[in-house]
Amino acid sequence: MMRGRGWRGLVVIAALAAAIGPTTLQAADAPALTGPARCRYAIPDGMPGLDLRWSGSCRAGLAQGRGTLRAYEGGKVVQVFYGRIEAGQPVLGVIDLDGGFRAGRFEGGKVVNDGDRDTLIKAFDEAAAAARQMAAGYRKAGNAASFRFYRDKATQLSRQMD
Repeated sequence: MMRGRGWRGLVVIAALAAAIGPTTLQAADAPALTGPARCRYAIPDGMPGLDLRWSGSCRAGLAQGRGTLRAYEGGKVVQVFYGRIEAGQPVLGVIDLDGGFRAGRFEGGKVVNDGDRDTLIKAFDEAAAAARQMAAGYRKAGNAASFRFYRDKATQLSRQMD
């Protein structure tokens, strides 16, 4: 008799799971991952269809920590995310667009406009730290032009909220 009740319980749970849908049971709203198998990352809003390249750390096959995600179109960089990614998902930073910035915390690959100035300050601080990290890497590699570019970008990002 106990078996029968257990079986019915499983059927009820399965029916509830089907009714609830995938968004509650899994992160269906998370953007699709792309990139090489050794280091995958989500595609931030506004960057689909572009050739993306992550420069930063990876852990367990996912982008992790500070870095940059550059978006190329026709061999030219057209957008850059500077900031922090956790488990392949952008969480805080700035997207540098031609002529402006989108800054803040990210959810589901999109910038969340929470209206909090502190969030924007933190996003620009994180972006500047990512650019400084890139500059340090290029300096160590002996690439003076890229070092100067990212050093200057870090300065520009850190001054945005002054």
